[in-house]
Amino acid sequence: MRKRAIALSLATIATAAVFTSQATASPGKAQPPTPAAWCTGHGGHPATYRAYYDAGRRLTPLGSERQLCHFQAKDHSQLVLPTDTLAADLPTLAALAYVRKPPLPQHPQGNPSAAYCASIGGTTQFGNHKSDVGGWIRRGDPVDRDHLHDMCVFADGSAIDAWGLTYHTGGVIRGADLAKKFRATVPPR
Repeated sequence: MRKRAIALSLATIATAAVFTSQATASPGKAQPPTPAAWCTGHGGHPATYRAYYDAGRRLTPLGSERQLCHFQAKDHSQLVLPTDTLAADLPTLAALAYVRKPPLPQHPQGNPSAAYCASIGGTTQFGNHKSDVGGWIRRGDPVDRDHLHDMCVFADGSAIDAWGLTYHTGGVIRGADLAKKFRATVPPR
């Protein structure tokens, strides 16, 4: 009886190993690169960023971290967006906004990038009041407003650098032109 139980256990383990290897390895079909690898492969630099709340007097670190892809051009302009927004298999709201370039508001109030973001359904706010703002700072960078990247965040969780998005809509490329860097095919209008 003991030998039969051992044999049955070994057969179960062998069968499980076969199913596991079949599920994880598809011969002839390459696995898509990770979001970080997609970022690097398209000229960006992935890094971990922490969210900060800007209460006016000082930046308060929040519990959220996210991997962002950082692009910097020769003119030192930059643009950041989450690696998972860049490498999404299907179009995201951030990618659609970047590629389709919805028109800028005629007379924006306050911060032009925040006003543009809000006009296309995103938000740069970190709270429930217009003055509640925040952004993302790369791990290891000084915690100050010079290193704070404000993001336009959309309902699907995708995000993109708010100023980079605003400038791109006006015809100015900051950091890199993302139009051909998104993994998903983003249909034009």
